[in-house]
Amino acid sequence: MHHTLRYISLVLSVLMAAVASQSAVLAQTKDAEDIKKEYRKSFFKYGIKGGIDFISVDKFVVGEISEAVSTYTGFTAGVAFSFDLPVQGMTLQPELKYASKGARVRYGGDDVNLRIDYIELPVNLQVGLDLILMRPFITLSPYIGYAVYHTPAEIGWEHFGRFEYGIGVGGGLDIWRFQLQLTYNWNLSGMMQTIEAPSGTPVMDPWQGMVKSVEGSNLRGLEIRLVFFF
Repeated sequence: MHHTLRYISLVLSVLMAAVASQSAVLAQTKDAEDIKKEYRKSFFKYGIKGGIDFISVDKFVVGEISEAVSTYTGFTAGVAFSFDLPVQGMTLQPELKYASKGARVRYGGDDVNLRIDYIELPVNLQVGLDLILMRPFITLSPYIGYAVYHTPAEIGWEHFGRFEYGIGVGGGLDIWRFQLQLTYNWNLSGMMQTIEAPSGTPVMDPWQGMVKSVEGSNLRGLEIRLVFFF
């Protein structure tokens, strides 16, 4: 937990320093009205994004005992498109991204890095307040995705629910061409599933026990990302 908080504090410090520095330069070179005009010069814009995830599963069961699992630190990268809606302060921002998720699961006396990477399509509905030099906003983000990579490789794809869907809630801040986003995401689709062997047939899969321990669980966690709009 302390490592996660330290990571979050470090990322936020770096990102806020970057946007604060850019804001200071803009404030010195343009008056507020010019900045406002530049910010609103187009109802459509596009950009690139990158960030990190702090992900875990919502439950881990050994026998009848539910246990916590360690947080997995992943990454996300992709592109974003922003459309101003006719309603004042509302923006629709669909994105296409690559997202690495997972958890560290204790199994057989060892920590297993369970990782699943997705191609995701979130659609962010933002409601913000224009403060001229910046725009704070809150966001609701339904998303869908498809798994394209996983580890351990020994676990077959038949154990994974490759199609995912979920919801995210959060907020952020626009400063000039930068957008800082913090979102907590919940996967609502099942992460993994066991494969039942035919009656009377022994189960030969050595990973069946670990898969069963997280069967019915979902991935969830905090995503911190920075978008730069062109």
